[in-house]
This record gives sequence, C-alpha cells and structure tokens, in this order.
Amino acid sequence: MSEKQVVHCGSHGPRRRAYVCRHVAHGSGLGFVTPDEPGDNLHGWCSACERVRRACGGWDDESEAHAQIVLICDLCFEAARKRNSY
Repeated sequence: MSEKQVVHCGSHGPRRRAYVCRHVAHGSGLGFVTPDEPGDNLHGWCSACERVRRACGGWDDESEAHAQIVLICDLCFEAARKRNSY
C-alpha cells in the first residue's frame, strides 16, 4: 500500500483511506450508499446525501457542500457502514 493510500487514524493507527459524508461518520441509522462502480473504493454516504446527489444530477458543488466528505480509515468506514445500514 502506497503512502498516498494511508491515513493515520487516532483509534486504529496507519490504515487504508476511506471517505464518507459527515453524517455517516458520526451518525447511525441514516442509510449507507456506496458507488455503483466496480472496484475497491472505500466511499460511502447517507440516504439524505444520495437524494441531494440525485437531485443535482451527481456530485457537484451543492451536493458536495451538503455531504461535507471526511477522511476516515477503513476500519472506521466499516463501523460507519454497520451503524448506518438498514
């Protein structure tokens, strides 16, 4: 894993990077959406962000401002997925 793929998590130490909306990073029961594209992408956002993203026709300034994407580690990503999936 290259240095560009690593984040230094306060809870888990050096781990793989992942990106989520601010809502799922701290919330629970909000839904959890991931990209439809195949691959090993660690990206996720809540159902509300998905509604805004779709209304905007995809990711743009408005939908990104709503989501306020944050960088987390892969283990925090999995915990966020579990907390928010329904």
